[in-house]
Amino acid sequence: MNRQTDRREDAACIIVNIGRERAFWKGHYMALPGCGPGIEFEAFWPLLVRAYDIYLHHPHAGREVGAVLYANSPEVIEQQLEMSMAGRIFGRVMDRIQQATTRLQYAGAMHA
Repeated sequence: MNRQTDRREDAACIIVNIGRERAFWKGHYMALPGCGPGIEFEAFWPLLVRAYDIYLHHPHAGREVGAVLYANSPEVIEQQLEMSMAGRIFGRVMDRIQQATTRLQYAGAMHA
């Protein structure tokens, strides 16, 4: 995977409106891997929140490392999701983040 596209820019501030994301996922969570009839949004939401948490707290982790962190999180382990399923859910959340987040660039910031 290309290191440049797999990592966030150090000079960006990422803003995630978790309320807006919750509203989005409430209407779209049933299309996620591993979700189906009978699964309530409130039961699935902690899995989604954990993906955002990893994204925000591990800013230099790419998708592959993030997916491993996600697969080993307490929420994923509690739900007994297979690693491949967890990786697919994490990837879908990362796709959403790429579409929905606001990136503020710091003027004059130095890039490595």
